Order: sequence, then structure tokens, then C-alpha cells
Amino acid sequence: MKLRRSPTLEIGEKIKAASLDNKKLWSLSTPNLPSYNDTLSTDPSWGKLTHPAGMPELIEHTKSTLFNNWDHNEHEVIISAGAKSALFAILKTITNSQDSVLLPSPTWPSYFDICKVADCQPIEMPTHFSNGFNLDLTEIEQCFKVNKFKVIIFSNPNNPAGIIYDSHLLSGLVQLSKKYGFYIVIDQSFSKIIFDEQKWSEATCEISDKLFIVDSFSKNFLLQGARVSATLVPKKLAENFTNIHQTILSSAPAPAQIMALNAVKNNLKMPSLIEQRKETKKFMESQNWDFINQVGSFYYFPKVKNYSELERKALKIGVLLLKGDVFGKDYKDHFRLCFARPLSELKIIFNQLDDVLNGK
Repeated sequence: MKLRRSPTLEIGEKIKAASLDNKKLWSLSTPNLPSYNDTLSTDPSWGKLTHPAGMPELIEHTKSTLFNNWDHNEHEVIISAGAKSALFAILKTITNSQDSVLLPSPTWPSYFDICKVADCQPIEMPTHFSNGFNLDLTEIEQCFKVNKFKVIIFSNPNNPAGIIYDSHLLSGLVQLSKKYGFYIVIDQSFSKIIFDEQKWSEATCEISDKLFIVDSFSKNFLLQGARVSATLVPKKLAENFTNIHQTILSSAPAPAQIMALNAVKNNLKMPSLIEQRKETKKFMESQNWDFINQVGSFYYFPKVKNYSELERKALKIGVLLLKGDVFGKDYKDHFRLCFARPLSELKIIFNQLDDVLNGK
């Protein structure tokens, strides 16, 4: 098996390599997040394995923080070593070799790679800018009839478009899963980075034994390097999910779980990005870019008239971009715009980009 390097992480590697040569590169497609704002003293428990399903105290806190919108009486909360390992464990729990997995796009590119590692066949189902990238239940049903996919995976809020799927869509999807027997995996790794709280409060549905919910401390609590996530797993599948995760990782690392517990207890979540979001929207409007008004995550997914020219001019001033077709084959005219960085830094990038794009 041969896999590509993560296109999102590769940008970070380019920036680090440039800094070693005393060169400055910026990324307008990946975050520059603040550091975890606390000091923890190590003790002997940091070097010990936790329960395979995670620290009981962290599990209880997770129910009331990450999964407070969901009824979890028929599900178990299981802590894993990041969302990627959770998604892998889900696929190995519910699929057989070469089963199909439906991935509505635009979508996080790692879903394709995780499917391949899990010996599944990813099937892309494009959504459309003209329709706000919304999912269509009739199209999903037709896709099932043709492809007989075993599971559908999507992020909510969507990465990279920043839209939130509502209860009507989610409830309809659950009904389809009951009718046809496929599973649903909702990755809500940006659940605490929301700009329309009313819409997010309604982004839920009845719980089902065909439904998995993945959430992460990485973005929500500034713990990208710790690699710790939580998953709502149907009770009848929880033991096998845990066994699969345990086989490759024993348990999520104890230090990461301790950091996550401390972050939840002390509410060490992502600082407000409201001003960065406003600045980004203002800049896109000034450039006459088309975009959907995002309401969750810290991404926009604008559509531009000439992406190649934009990328070339951006690179002149040391700004790296992530082209839209990384997130799906139909999005070559888009790119992911990330506003999760200090406001002062964002303004510098926008000012320099405006100069080079408009000949100032």
C-alpha cells in the first residue's frame, strides 16, 4: 500500500523547513493556533496506561461538554488517540474488506486515506456551490441503490466549507440508514468553534444504533499535538471498537488524556475568532470572491476566477494555499481559507495579498 502525505500537514512542514533557512512563509489554508494555556506538573500516573476505553473521569466530563447535544444512553463514550484513530477503529468495527464508504464532498482529505488504510473503497459524492454545498437525501438514497455503501462519513460543521447540517437532514439520514442498513459517522471536531449557536443547537437528531459521533480536543481545546478524541459508539459495538483501538494503541496516551481533562475542567477552549472571521469576510468581498457564509469551524471555501494566478501571486509573497481539489475533484476553482491565527498576522497577510493581486 502506498499513501500520499497529508496535504494539510505538508504545508506545516514547508513552513518549518523555510524557517530553518531563515525564510518566512505564511499559510492561509491551515491554522496558527495559540498554545495550550496552562502548566501541568507531571506525576507517575503520566507513565501508566489508562483503561482501554479512557479515563473514567474524562469520559464523564466529555458527556457534558463535547456530547451535550446528544442522548448518549444507548451509546458508550470511548476515548481514543485522536479522531483519525477513532475513524479507523469505526471502519474496522463495521466494515469488511473492500466495503464502500460514501464521502460527500467537499470533505476532509484524510477521510479518503483512512478508508484506504482500513481496506475500504471511498466513493466521493460531490455537493455544489450553487446549492450551498447542502446534502440531498434523494441523491444519497440513489447513491446507495447504485453503490450499496456500508457507511457515510461527513464532518459537521463541514471542513472546509464551514456549513452546519441541520436536524432535518440528520433525521432524514437516520431514517434512510434504518431503511437500508448503512451506518452514519458524524465528525464534529469543530463543535466548540461555532458562529451560529442556534443553528448548532438544532444540529442533532434521534440517536440510533447505526450512528457514531466523533469529536476531538485538538481544535476545540488547543490540543492538536496531544492526539486525543472521544467517540459515541453504539453499546453493542463498543467492546469491539475498544479492542481494535487497544490492539494498535493500547489506549490514548495518559498525558494527553490528563491534559484534555484539565482543559475541560478549566474551560481552556479556543479563544474567540469573531474578529478574524469579520476581517476575512471583508477581504473576500473586497476581492470579489464568491463564498458561502460559513457558520462553524474556522474555514471559508471561496471560489475564485483564476486559482492558478492567485496561487502564483500568493507564493511571490510567501503565502501558501491549499487548492480546492484536495477536498474533492470538482473544486479546482476553490481553496480553503483559514482565519484561525492572530488578527494582526491575518491583516499582514491580507494587506500583502491585496497589494500583489491588485498591483499596488
